[in-house]
Amino acid sequence: MNCFGCNEHIRFTRRRFLNGAIGAGAGSFLGLLRPEVLFAQPSKNRKADSVILLWMGGGMSHLDTLDPKPGTPTGGPFEAISTAVKDIRISEKLPRLAKEFKDLSLIRSLTSKEGSHERATYMMHTGYMPISSFQHSTLGSVTWKMLGQKNPDLPAYISIGRETWPAGFLGSNYAAFQIENPDRPAQNLEYHGSVDDKHFQARLKLLNEFDRKFAAEHRGAEVIEAYANHYKAAYKLMKSRSVAAFDLSGEPAPIRQRYGETYFGQGCLLARRLVQAGVRFIEVSFGGWDTHQQNFDRVAELSATLDQAVSALIADLRAKSLLERTLVVLASEFGRTPEINGNEGRDHWPRVWSAMLAGGGIVGGRVHGESTPGGHEVAKDPVQIGQLHATVCKALGIDPTAQNTAPDGRPIRIVQDINLHPIDALFS
Repeated sequence: MNCFGCNEHIRFTRRRFLNGAIGAGAGSFLGLLRPEVLFAQPSKNRKADSVILLWMGGGMSHLDTLDPKPGTPTGGPFEAISTAVKDIRISEKLPRLAKEFKDLSLIRSLTSKEGSHERATYMMHTGYMPISSFQHSTLGSVTWKMLGQKNPDLPAYISIGRETWPAGFLGSNYAAFQIENPDRPAQNLEYHGSVDDKHFQARLKLLNEFDRKFAAEHRGAEVIEAYANHYKAAYKLMKSRSVAAFDLSGEPAPIRQRYGETYFGQGCLLARRLVQAGVRFIEVSFGGWDTHQQNFDRVAELSATLDQAVSALIADLRAKSLLERTLVVLASEFGRTPEINGNEGRDHWPRVWSAMLAGGGIVGGRVHGESTPGGHEVAKDPVQIGQLHATVCKALGIDPTAQNTAPDGRPIRIVQDINLHPIDALFS
């Protein structure tokens, strides 16, 4: 995936972290060492301590999942089924999720004017339109900046899947720690081969000596200091008991099977473990929703994976008394056209689409907004992307009108438009 408006895409992976890359990626864990981050004060209004963003990359068809229109000319072949809440119906391809709707609520009136994948994805993650001269920060990075860490040994923002996002103007201190494969998330957090702690410490001491000499003879001592702190943070994580949170082998086989033996299913399970370990913001990406061809076959297959994994996640969070303090958001960059194209597909449609929320103060069994009978437009209560961000902020106890300062001194609001407020009806 290309960086939005950047010359280089910052992908902060475990390998890059432990190999000691200098530059944008090198400082991504330095926030672990910042006292103002470690001791961020909690908000009295906070309903959620953590967020799990389930990202349906590609543009999930609202008409074939969360806002079905069976019997209409553009409704497609899927039927709508009842849920655990009277009068809320979703696609027949999501039967397990249907049973969880006492804890789930829907937004059926998201709307924007952006039908480009890259630009719409940027907007959904940052709340801003992309511009070539500036890189905004994602909501995950903003959450880290505003709330700090619950667990000082773990990054506050973790991205699970092949897609990750740069930290933008907030800097690499707040970049997501990427886990591409949830089955092997901590493979570079262990000593290699015959290297033990004694040998590692000796090598680290030698490296520090080289760094000190280099810093004394060259400019850019702050980069060397960042490099050294980078290794300190890596070593701290390696030695922490919290690293066990990354190891799915600690889960009983029936639990792993309940989530589904897929990357997304195991990613959702890992997200639950990371919430338990104290991670603030976890994104689990699940791509493949760009269904220009064979929409119905592909949505049926994708929905089966989604249905199993997300229903298991909600039930598991609830069973472990985590759902009340964990906001779960399932979202995509836009919806799909009501009209079916010549390839049995649906094309990009930003005029109206849906999202699903649970936990973190969200009252289950509610639907906010409405699309027209054919699913073409918003019929009631349009929701801008900034409102969705403001809603997440409200759950976290973050003031959406708060500002962070860019390196050039300009103030950047968390939610750009101060007139976009949280969707209070989902909370009360």
